[in-house]
Amino acid sequence: MLAALFVLAFFSPLAFIYGRWRARGLKSRQPSLAKRLVALLPMPLILCLCATVAIIWENEGAARNRAALLGQDAHSLLATGNGVLDGLMTIARWLGQLELILFMIALPYLLGTLISATLLVLDARGTIILAPLESEEVTPETPQTPQGD
Repeated sequence: MLAALFVLAFFSPLAFIYGRWRARGLKSRQPSLAKRLVALLPMPLILCLCATVAIIWENEGAARNRAALLGQDAHSLLATGNGVLDGLMTIARWLGQLELILFMIALPYLLGTLISATLLVLDARGTIILAPLESEEVTPETPQTPQGD
């Protein structure tokens, strides 16, 4: 419990900065709330899938060790027999293990995605107003203003 509170206190500022930046960017690029929320999903889903594969692999490693001590054969859930799928599972396992080791990189990103989704929903309901991102480029909708001498 204390570790969870420490993690939240330590990573919340970075997660909030990322979440606000992501929400403001999505508000200016996506027309509806549903499309904004769907645009948030791909990377967190990939990270969660890779972490799940890594955790399953570690649990199966313990089962393989136990089976080897008993002289039995242990079957793996992640071994499909297809070279391409096994290769993808291996890459997912490596990414998941790296993610679990370097949780300080993945955790603020995942928390920031949750904060971003919350800000987008609150903005759509009218509770808060997200300011659009300021861009350096001049678009056809925004006229150029002359600079004074």
